[in-house]
Amino acid sequence: MDMSLLKSSILIVDDSDYIKAITSTLLKREGFVNIYVASDGISALEKFKELNPDLVILDIMLPKMNGFDVLVEIKKLNPQAKVIVISSLATIDNIQQAKNAGAAYYLVKPFDNQYFIKTVKELLTTKGKE
Repeated sequence: MDMSLLKSSILIVDDSDYIKAITSTLLKREGFVNIYVASDGISALEKFKELNPDLVILDIMLPKMNGFDVLVEIKKLNPQAKVIVISSLATIDNIQQAKNAGAAYYLVKPFDNQYFIKTVKELLTTKGKE
C-alpha cells in the first residue's frame, strides 16, 4: 500500500462513541494516523472547514444537524470531498438521498470490518470526483 495513503486525514462523524471507537481502531490498525472525530452535525462542519479531510465517514442520525444536511454542506464547501455514509437506516430512499447528495458509498451498520477498510482504501486511492 502507498505510504502516503496512510497520512490521509479522516474525519469520523457519529454520535455513538462505540462506532467512533470501532472505526478509529480499525483505521489505526491499518496504519492510518490522522483520524479526527465529531459527534454532531455542527461540529462536523466546523472540523471539515478546519481540516479539509481527505475522507469523511458520516452517520445520518446526528444531533443538531442530520447527516444528509451535513453532506450537502460539505459538498458545497468542497465538491470533490469524499464521503462514506454509514447508517443503520437501510432504506432505498435514504441510500438514494445520500448518493444524490454526493456520497461515494453507503454502508449499513453493522458493517463488515474488512469491507469497511477496503472501501476506505479504495476511495482514498481514487482521484477526483466519484
